[in-house]
Amino acid sequence: MGGKKFEDEDELIGEVRDWFSNLDANFFIQGIYSLLPRTGNIFSIYFGGTLVIVLSGYDVLKEALVKQGDIFVDRPLQGLSGVVQVKNGIIGSSGSVWKENRTSVFQIFKNFGLGKDVISQKILEEVEFYLAYLKDLKGSVAYIQDITTCATANVTCNVVLGKRFHYDDSDALCLIQSISEYMTLVGGGRMHTWFSFVKYLPGDLFQSKRLMTLQEEILVKMRCFIENVKDEERKGLGSSNLILSSIEKLEEKQKTGQPTELSMYHLERIVFDLILGGSETTSTTLLWFYLYMVHFPDIQDKFYNEIIREIGTDRTPAGQDKVRLTYVNAVILETQRLATISPFSILHRCSKETTIAGYTIPKDVQVLTHLDAVMLDDEIWGDARQFRPERFLKEGKLFYPEQFVAFGLGKRSCPGESLAKMELFLFTVSLIQRFKIVPSDPNNLPIRDYVRGATCCPVPFTVKFVQRTDA
Repeated sequence: MGGKKFEDEDELIGEVRDWFSNLDANFFIQGIYSLLPRTGNIFSIYFGGTLVIVLSGYDVLKEALVKQGDIFVDRPLQGLSGVVQVKNGIIGSSGSVWKENRTSVFQIFKNFGLGKDVISQKILEEVEFYLAYLKDLKGSVAYIQDITTCATANVTCNVVLGKRFHYDDSDALCLIQSISEYMTLVGGGRMHTWFSFVKYLPGDLFQSKRLMTLQEEILVKMRCFIENVKDEERKGLGSSNLILSSIEKLEEKQKTGQPTELSMYHLERIVFDLILGGSETTSTTLLWFYLYMVHFPDIQDKFYNEIIREIGTDRTPAGQDKVRLTYVNAVILETQRLATISPFSILHRCSKETTIAGYTIPKDVQVLTHLDAVMLDDEIWGDARQFRPERFLKEGKLFYPEQFVAFGLGKRSCPGESLAKMELFLFTVSLIQRFKIVPSDPNNLPIRDYVRGATCCPVPFTVKFVQRTDA
């Protein structure tokens, strides 16, 4: 390769082989970290026969994803995984398909009032169902991972499908469990991400066949959702939602002869992306919030005290309260920073040869961006491994450093960022206003470790939600 010389790739290959042989995706993250002191913020490595450039460090990521964003905006030519071959929807598509899909979704979100009172009201409706469920637990020991995912999925479903699902709906819970398993298996540290041949091996040691089965099961469910929405619309029972708006946009372009990349095929995957992304990432962040509040009760008390001071207990929190609750926002930001539920962004492709920090990046090479290395960089945050919300406060005001990259960087940053921020605010504030989160066993706090998948979920744990006497 031209430009600066990369670290000896042959020497690194043996180490990478060790990461995969463990069959534990957590070793992938640890393995990348182990190379940084030797390689610096840019290095190349072969995964099987695939050359991958790994980018770490904020300045390097900003140079690639922001300053040269057009060059790194596309996805790999063979899709996001050697097994599932994702090339459509919002997440996996490239070029004109991605641009039109993303623009259409943003326009529809805007029409629904994303960031305004309308979307806040949709979130608060689900929050009330969620808190009612917690109240019924009566302070008993609770495992709330699936219900939390169901609640956040319902917010997305309300926008996408125009409906929500009951928490005891067996079909909905089955879908949520399938989504959770899919997101665990699709993580970038697994063999099938880089080695497509594993799907042809006897048995299913690397769980590639299970991943393909899950994807098809979820896509079938998405097709059913779309058909149900169309059927309700024909019967005059439909309500405003993203699917109907997308179908109307598609039919309008077809009637007027406008060129379009939209199709029912892409719509299936768009719904797939939105429901998976909108449920799993937000629910995972909420679970980390609960875990941190158990470990840091003094911070939970400060969080609650600001709610009481600014909102009180006589009314439900609203989206407009967000600008006044500085400490609350700082705690949410610190939860996102330290948890870093997406250590790596989804794979990018370099669409033409370019140079980053003196290194030549070849055309069509796959690029892996290491967000975790930014969010846990002591040079940026000081005590980066400590949970300290005050780092986001300056002179009593909220301080939002540009190195906070929880939603990614550049044109491929999370399309649901505004929705996720409002969900996190309204769920956490509403919950702490009415409940105190306490450990199931005060002498044995849940461990602060994660299960690696597409997102880094906390190891399953139980807590108690004790209703406050003044709630």
